Amino acid sequence: CVNGGLVLPTTTTSPARNTLAKTIAKASKKQQTKEQQQLQTTPQVFTVLNFATYDYLGMSSNQPTVRQAADEALNVYGCGSCGPRGFYGTIDVHLKLEQEFAKFLKVDGAILYSDGASTCSSTIAAFAKRGDLIVADEGIYEPLKTGIGLSRAHVKFFKHNDMDDLRKLLTKIQAQDRKVKRPINAQRRFLVVEGLYKHTGTIVPLKELVQLKHEFSYRLILDESNSFGSLGKTGRGVHELYDCKLMHDVEITTIALENSMGAIGGITVGTDEVVEHQRLSGSGYCFSASSPPFTAAAAIQSLQLLKDSSETTLVPLQDNVAYLHHKLTQLCHAQLEDVLIVTSAPLSPIFFLQVADIPETRDLDELLFLREVVQECLLHGNYKNGMACVVVSSPPGIRITVTAAHTHEHLDNCLCIFSESVEAVMIRSH
Repeated sequence: CVNGGLVLPTTTTSPARNTLAKTIAKASKKQQTKEQQQLQTTPQVFTVLNFATYDYLGMSSNQPTVRQAADEALNVYGCGSCGPRGFYGTIDVHLKLEQEFAKFLKVDGAILYSDGASTCSSTIAAFAKRGDLIVADEGIYEPLKTGIGLSRAHVKFFKHNDMDDLRKLLTKIQAQDRKVKRPINAQRRFLVVEGLYKHTGTIVPLKELVQLKHEFSYRLILDESNSFGSLGKTGRGVHELYDCKLMHDVEITTIALENSMGAIGGITVGTDEVVEHQRLSGSGYCFSASSPPFTAAAAIQSLQLLKDSSETTLVPLQDNVAYLHHKLTQLCHAQLEDVLIVTSAPLSPIFFLQVADIPETRDLDELLFLREVVQECLLHGNYKNGMACVVVSSPPGIRITVTAAHTHEHLDNCLCIFSESVEAVMIRSH
């Protein structure tokens, strides 16, 4: 490391792959004993670089006007009524937020839920019922799976982001329809996907998906919780990235406000029929207390910043994503001999690193090794200059998230810490 940066060698200086794999295996065996020892120690408080947050645009951490808007709303409204939206929980800022999102996304309307998770689960369950059919990507995250379960609909999964597998599945269903002479409109059918997948950092191939959706007559439910504010020329999400139209190509879109907007709650957008149906059928809307007005005010201000000040929000984020993806890919190839590889999409602010499927790593306990690396990153420099990232268990990997609040110096430090942490795990195992 030089001045917080990373110097990459022109030739490989790391051990051969088989030696590297053996040292990784040794480190994995020591993990359980070390974790037991650490449970007996006193917790310590220290400051590290945060690469574990989903605050992509830095709204909750780096934009004082968002905090100011929340403070002002708190002084005016207090903490809220603690009542559901349909009873006495709706306040004017809730309605304004819905209007602003509908206007920004160029749709008929929007409906505000009190938290992001219930937005997904309530929206799906409001439209899909017993006897209906849901075809979903196997890589979707928990709130979408919860909504599918609550709907009681029949569900089939296709391989993650595999449009060929999806076509085979839809063709098989179509053949079964013809066999039993089921009319095309006898069953409501939905495709459920994420725009940017939380657990893998991959982006849905929306163009191909929309073509299949129209060809086989399905409705599309798209979760833009992680893609809104991070993808697209103006941050509108993956539908903007692929030049698809909401309400036509995508009937129902859900967006959590906890990520790019730095607030609390979630929004579902679509036609007036889609929105108004949920005011009586969305369980999270009907039975949950409405979100505090100050969180809605914060989201309004965040949306305004995204629209008016992209040079301090969206542009830095996308620049940081491109910078780190190039450097991290180079690091994995030059120093780690592709034993760890970046599997997330180049445009994704969610970076996902996995152990490569090569002969030298076939017998490796991947999860234990990855935990050791993440822990070393956190404790780097004896608690003085570490970084926080996350271990994901399914599929096993390390997740690093980038925000607009990061500088290139932060990203260089991230690369340096990560590289040294992997090396430290291997050296300690000798």
